[in-house]
Amino acid sequence: MFFIYGTDAPLYHYPITTTAMVSINVFVHLLVSSSGYDVTPWILAFGDGFHPVQWVTHNFLHIGWLHLIGNMLFLFPFGLVVEGKLGWLRMLILYFAIAAGQGFTQQLIMLPHDPVDDARELVEMFDHPDQPLSDERKSELTEKYRQDMLQDGFGSLGASAVVFGLLAVCAIWAPQNEFDVFFRWSPLRAAADGGLREWSVLTVCGIFVVKEFGMFLILGMSISSEALHLNGFVVGGFIGMGMLWLGYVDCEGFDLLSMYTGTEFKGKAIRDEERRERMATIEAAKPTGPPQAVVPTMAHELVRDTADPVLQSTTKTNPDTSRPDISHLGTKSAARKTTRSQPSVSPEPPVVDDTSLPEFDDGTRQHDPLAIATKRIETWVANRQFTEAARGLFQARKEYPGFTITPASMGRLAEGLIAAGHVTPAIRVLLVGSQAFPVYEPRWRLRIASLELKVNQDPIAAIKQLQLIDKEMLDSALREQFVKIGKIAKDMAQQ
Repeated sequence: MFFIYGTDAPLYHYPITTTAMVSINVFVHLLVSSSGYDVTPWILAFGDGFHPVQWVTHNFLHIGWLHLIGNMLFLFPFGLVVEGKLGWLRMLILYFAIAAGQGFTQQLIMLPHDPVDDARELVEMFDHPDQPLSDERKSELTEKYRQDMLQDGFGSLGASAVVFGLLAVCAIWAPQNEFDVFFRWSPLRAAADGGLREWSVLTVCGIFVVKEFGMFLILGMSISSEALHLNGFVVGGFIGMGMLWLGYVDCEGFDLLSMYTGTEFKGKAIRDEERRERMATIEAAKPTGPPQAVVPTMAHELVRDTADPVLQSTTKTNPDTSRPDISHLGTKSAARKTTRSQPSVSPEPPVVDDTSLPEFDDGTRQHDPLAIATKRIETWVANRQFTEAARGLFQARKEYPGFTITPASMGRLAEGLIAAGHVTPAIRVLLVGSQAFPVYEPRWRLRIASLELKVNQDPIAAIKQLQLIDKEMLDSALREQFVKIGKIAKDMAQQ
């Protein structure tokens, strides 16, 4: 036996809906137990067709205080983790979706278990041959006995199926987060070390599911409370996975899909939002005004611009720099005449206008070390060799300051390192990316701040990253995340 008293999961919202659901369950049970009110019409009836109102009402009814307290002890921590990611309104919708969904599936499964045949047999027992009953009277008695059988407890009630549904959502959205657990072997036997544990969400989920499934098999796979709990788990898992897949929740790469794939999973809505942001950034970066002609630099101009400074200074003495000075050249007789009439003077070196093309590689071999390093590192990233890629990136930056890879590879490298548990090098990669690609800086610095809070437990470092973000570049979603992380960081720093 155990109960949960804390969690390390990030809580971006207060548990308003979760607290309200616990309070409503307690209030309803207190009201029913003190008034003696007959709740039979509100229990989820089996074999009597579909009753949508019962899909909701049966979740707030319990058969005793122990039943109620047991459910509430786990409803609150599971709801705390889920609502911490959603907020009160979406949590309210999710809660009733699980409640109604598992109620519908229970009645659907139990449709063949209509006690009408038993009621007919009972009527036949009272149908004496000497005083036969009319068909109308038989129909009335059959329906009456059927209703009596339905009201005799042939149904279900309690919040446990919703609790199992929320557990499934926790396991999908935050499998690696931990619960603080107080554990005992039994009410009379304590654990040797005091019973304080830190179990992952997946561990808690496994304990519950294995226990319920084992009992389900032991009881001959009959319709029991264990079967109904597993039904709630399946319904909650289906809804939780759907919300993650569609992007109605952002698990920041710590969800079940990201854990097993090694890359941050992003739902459809999140991908669409990022695509809109990229298109807006591209549109903002487009030049305005009429197009400007770009005149390429010719090979002879490159040679002239990079010529020897002595030759350049000589060329500048000529009025026309596009031509060499050839005034000292002429016919042979003129040259001899000049020699006889003037003292011997060393001629100035001629200005050379070299129009030959520079030598270049034919492209069969790659000699650019930066291109080689980029290709090698991005190949490592594509092959999920994130440790080698990070080592190669940092080594290349030592040799060539300012070296970087593409933004897509940079983001994938950082998330791969995070999934592998290498948070410090991941933060270094995100810092390099934030400096090299200003467009992605707000998102990556928010990611760094989140890691500083969740993993390093360093609110000061998180606040420093938030201070470096240009708030004008934040869209509505990033701004909301900025506010959440900032509030958590301030609260932790003040403790």
